[in-house]
Amino acid sequence: MRTTTAIMGTNKKQLHYKWNWQLRSRPHELWELVSNTNRLFKNLNLPTVQPTDISYEINDGHLQLSYNSIKYNDAWIEEPYEWEYPYRYSVKRHYKNGGYEEVRIHVEMFPNSQGTRLQYQMWLTPKNKLAYYYTKIRHKLFLRAKLKSAFKKYAILVEKNQLPYQFENTSKVDRGSIVKLNETKQELQESTQNPVIAQKICDYISKADDIDLIRIEPHKLAQHWGEELKDVINGVLYGVKKGLLNFNWDLYCPRCRTIQQRCKTLNEVHEPIFCHDCNHEFSVNFNQSLQLSFRPNPLIRKIKDEFYSLAGPQEKPHVKIQQFIKPEKARYVNTYLEEGTYQLRCSEAEGIAVFKVTEEGQDTVNVRLTNFGLNGVAEISNRPNLIFENQTRTDQIFVLEKVEWNDKKLTASQVTSLQLFRDLFANEVLPKGEKIAVDKLTLMFTDIYDSTGMYHKEGEEHAISRVMEHFEILQDAVAKEDGALVKTIGDAIMAVFSNPDKAFKAFITAQEIISKDRRFDKSLKLKAGIHHGNCVAVNLNNKIDYFGSTVNIASRLVDAANENEIIISEDVASNEHIQQLLDEKYSHFNIQQEYVPLKGFDEQEFKLQRIHLEQSALRLVV
Repeated sequence: MRTTTAIMGTNKKQLHYKWNWQLRSRPHELWELVSNTNRLFKNLNLPTVQPTDISYEINDGHLQLSYNSIKYNDAWIEEPYEWEYPYRYSVKRHYKNGGYEEVRIHVEMFPNSQGTRLQYQMWLTPKNKLAYYYTKIRHKLFLRAKLKSAFKKYAILVEKNQLPYQFENTSKVDRGSIVKLNETKQELQESTQNPVIAQKICDYISKADDIDLIRIEPHKLAQHWGEELKDVINGVLYGVKKGLLNFNWDLYCPRCRTIQQRCKTLNEVHEPIFCHDCNHEFSVNFNQSLQLSFRPNPLIRKIKDEFYSLAGPQEKPHVKIQQFIKPEKARYVNTYLEEGTYQLRCSEAEGIAVFKVTEEGQDTVNVRLTNFGLNGVAEISNRPNLIFENQTRTDQIFVLEKVEWNDKKLTASQVTSLQLFRDLFANEVLPKGEKIAVDKLTLMFTDIYDSTGMYHKEGEEHAISRVMEHFEILQDAVAKEDGALVKTIGDAIMAVFSNPDKAFKAFITAQEIISKDRRFDKSLKLKAGIHHGNCVAVNLNNKIDYFGSTVNIASRLVDAANENEIIISEDVASNEHIQQLLDEKYSHFNIQQEYVPLKGFDEQEFKLQRIHLEQSALRLVV
């Protein structure tokens, strides 16, 4: 530990602390934990914070905060956090009340042959001698030890691929709720038929910190537990039904990607939504801005919505660089970026600059922000050195963020495409008259080829029984491929999936089962049409239904199919997973490419693939 003291112009002494620790993991592995200031400040036993009104004049991006504790009267204006993923972050506070005038924290990780050297620095300006000597004693005796303990713990969690609750391993459920938790766990084990998942979910609810349980994310749990995502999603959905969990619909602003509203049911979602951070209205989208999260039922465990830090790096994982730059100043930054597309925007300027990250991109890029705003496209390397210059007359927050949304979230599009969700929560529908956009949804229609001939040959009563039985087979096949049956239309069904390959495999599975089932003879022959694209979700007959050109095209494709055929659109055929299935698993299928018009789209010709399923294919196990 090194402590330095400097005399300031106001005759007040500034304290400077700098501590270093060697950790075995790499910076990008540690970043999620080390940069989570909400968790770090909790581990340091700091009080929770709350927004407070200190001044009527506040710059954009600055926060007015105070401790949420009667023991502390500290209140401050906090500058925007600055960070460069995955190496460093910092924050500066200007105190209006309490024992300090200013506090700055800077955390930096330096990769080396042993892993990472983590450096933690603080600059504190106490207001008086009493605060000065109290700070020296407190930080010397307590703060360094707590920081060391926290960072060493984070390194162990990374090495073992564990979540923080697995390190503590102590229950936080009160005695009165333990019986209820154990009863619910038994019910969950019976419903899921997966005692391992049920046990892990209950352990998590019992032992995790409140800050982790405010928003439970199945994708994150599945990754750390090494379990199938589908099993974890099924577990938390059954958990809601059994009273173990509640869920919320979180509405994210598509620009700043912060939660602007929480709804308990889909029926509470009304467009447009106003973003208080960006000061603009936005429309809801099933694929991005509407996501499902979970938290414990208060009867099992009460969770406090308390935070130890606001607006830190953990709040915006899609943002790789954030820098607060004064007028006529420049900043040199470096980062590590995965290949993909990123955009740079500034808080008080128009336009964006687009960066495409490739191995062959430029290593050094200079970005000059002028009064004309940002524009242009540049190709940069994975480890670029960037120079941001603010040539305007106002403070600017430079933000470099990934364009693509995080696919590790449970979106409304994904969850409403699950048969289990529709079965368990049939009342979860949009308000009547509300229309919500859905991007990248797969629609599959199936029908019975020459059903009129089947009815005539077998008689109505027998034929209807076979139709109903074939519906059951289709629904099971759809559900096993993470899809959902939206409705039946005569002898046809309409089903939705998140991915085209899931729809394709569901139909093949159903065909195989029907071909082997003695209840069906050769007169029941299926056909299907699959299309992938954008549509609109609505409330129809108190169910989530879909409308738009994507739906219409999929329904026309099945009309054009012959017996034992699937017709897929160009959007489906170009999917890499579909191509892999056709190249590796179903290479013997008879595939024909055609350009044909479809009813209702007379001025347009569609590129389609007609896939005929030979009898030999029906013996395959999918």
